Amino acid sequence: MKKNVFYFLPILFVFTFVCPLQSQDSDYSTKEQSPAIAQNVETQKDTLDQNDFKAVEKMPEVITQVNPVYPPDALEKDIEGKVYLKISIDVSGNPTNVEVVKSSDPIFNKSAITAAKNYKFTPALKDGKPVAVSVVIPFKFSLSKEKKENRAAQECYYQNADEMPSIIGGMTAILKKLTYPEAAKKKKLEGKVLIKIYVHENGSIDATNIIKGIGYGCDEAAEKAVRECKFSPAKKDGKNVKAQVILPIQFKLK
Repeated sequence: MKKNVFYFLPILFVFTFVCPLQSQDSDYSTKEQSPAIAQNVETQKDTLDQNDFKAVEKMPEVITQVNPVYPPDALEKDIEGKVYLKISIDVSGNPTNVEVVKSSDPIFNKSAITAAKNYKFTPALKDGKPVAVSVVIPFKFSLSKEKKENRAAQECYYQNADEMPSIIGGMTAILKKLTYPEAAKKKKLEGKVLIKIYVHENGSIDATNIIKGIGYGCDEAAEKAVRECKFSPAKKDGKNVKAQVILPIQFKLK
């Protein structure tokens, strides 16, 4: 079994055009998150005009980020790369079109595009109102951590065993160690982070991977809390074995 991991350069890059706002009322949030979006010199030189930075007063922010799958062919051939995608975002913060601006290898294009289509943004603002825009986002595929995680997955971490790993102290143990990020609180962000955990036969954690995140520091906080907990190992035929489990970590404001 292969475990797909990627590295995403967590910076949104500026607009290529601005469309007129359609006539409608809006109650979109205008709270700012930094540095979720920032200008990038390399991308600006490659794809954008400096005057485009003045097009809107507030850029979109990522609400939901979906991890792209590392292409199996690229993994087998030890290929790394980066894909720059131009994403058109409507006044509701939804991607309406995704196209490749630049790619180091076409092998990564489909995976990056699929992930980008499932992103969710806050809308851009012009004159205090949401507008449709385009942004350029780079997706970086790196094998440094991927190779380590893939080796772990190949060492037979059972998905199904007679007894699966369990948290010592239950979910309460994780919640006690979980810190709600201030950035998420300011956004009043709630949601569920899914984490895949590779548990050693002695109960220690060999590796973790965010399967689905919600951003604003919640993914990192959930992973940190999980790693600080202890697990009872999985058992198969009466013996301790390595196993992988997926845990949902809920972020909910009181």
